[in-house]
Amino acid sequence: MKPTKKYKTYVLVFFIVLVLVFLAIHKLLFCPQNYLLGIPCPLCGITRSFLALFRLDFKSAFYYHALWPIVLIFVPLYGYLKINKINVNKKLENTICIIIGIIFLSYFIIRHIYGSEIVSIHFYDSLIYKIYSLLFKWL
Repeated sequence: MKPTKKYKTYVLVFFIVLVLVFLAIHKLLFCPQNYLLGIPCPLCGITRSFLALFRLDFKSAFYYHALWPIVLIFVPLYGYLKINKINVNKKLENTICIIIGIIFLSYFIIRHIYGSEIVSIHFYDSLIYKIYSLLFKWL
């Protein structure tokens, strides 16, 4: 019995998730935007939220990122629809993506307004600033 393309895709996604969980648990996974610019993205805290969720620590999961249930529901659902080639009205799909994007951006802005330490800006710790500082010293 030869494995189907759909089966291979499921196995690949499973191993990618395992690698990401391993990297996150050992603190080897970081946000590239935050690392380069020192500015967190709207998803900052989502990995820590899922790690707390794996420990069944729901309070911490909501503390790190309150929108984790949206990611937990819609990302696997979207992957399932794409892998199984289930056609969804493109206009509906785009509308849902825009609404979710607006929700995440709004939550990100609210976290900044209330001074959440999860999304605090640390420009002086960014790679770009460090490179700039080194170049400025030499000039």
